[in-house]
Amino acid sequence: MTLLKRTTWPLGVSLLCLILALGPACESKDKYAGTYAAQGRTGEVRMELKASGEGLWIAGNQEVSFSWHIKAGDLRINTKEGGVIVGKIEGGDIKINLPGQKELVFKRAQ
Repeated sequence: MTLLKRTTWPLGVSLLCLILALGPACESKDKYAGTYAAQGRTGEVRMELKASGEGLWIAGNQEVSFSWHIKAGDLRINTKEGGVIVGKIEGGDIKINLPGQKELVFKRAQ
C-alpha cells in the first residue's frame, strides 16, 4: 500500500503541473464560434466556425470542411489535405492571406 502511495502521488502532481502549464495556452473555441463573411474576388466567402472545432468554408456553391483551433492568438485552419492556413485575429475580425489572392478580412455575421 505504501509503494502505491509513493508512485501515485508524484504522478498526480506531475499531471496537475502539466494541466496548469498548458491550460492558459488554450483558448475557448466558444468565443470564436460563429459565421464570418468576407468579400473575395469572385464574391462573398463565408466561414463557419463551430465550437466543436469543426468548420466550413463556403465560396459560391462550393463547400470545404476543415478543423480549427486557436494558438497564440491566431486562428489555425487544418485542411483535410493536411495544409494549415493561419489567420490573424484582430478584435472581432479574422484576416487571412490566401496564396494568389488578396487578404480576406472576415467579419462576424452571426
